[in-house]
Amino acid sequence: MSARGDFRGLDRLLRALDRLTRPGAMREVSRAAAEGAMSALMDRFRTATDPWGRPWRPSLRAQLEGGQTLSDTGRLRRSFSVQNVTARGFAIGTNVRYAAAHQFGAVIRPRRARYLRFRLAGGRGTRKGGRGRWVTASRVELPARPFFPEGHDLGEYAERMREAIAAWLEAEL
Repeated sequence: MSARGDFRGLDRLLRALDRLTRPGAMREVSRAAAEGAMSALMDRFRTATDPWGRPWRPSLRAQLEGGQTLSDTGRLRRSFSVQNVTARGFAIGTNVRYAAAHQFGAVIRPRRARYLRFRLAGGRGTRKGGRGRWVTASRVELPARPFFPEGHDLGEYAERMREAIAAWLEAEL
């Protein structure tokens, strides 16, 4: 029995499989997944939706100024970065202290006074802090506006990570 045909394709496939089994290949897969997750995260801010595509409740500032929720200065959105990529996974982190309050929701209460006092946005030439009316409140409730999935349901993140891994595999093969 003899084999005939073009074995160049088979040889390319064997070389590609060899590259996929080399040390560090799984770390590269994790890196590709992290890029997909970062892409999904940036979409959360662009579309003002949670990881499952549901819209965030609009913030008062966004309503008064006609802006976009969680995007006043862009500091929170820009603060995220991929950290600790290993063969077993990756982490995305931020150094912005108020990120958790937006992810999970929060109740803000005064610490040293009886009431919170702040100025709403609105009026001419508005900027953070605003030129609108003054408000006095005993507490302010921030609704949860999740940008990261919790638990095993990754929402739109799963598809973005799958696409990024598929693109990496295609480039390797």
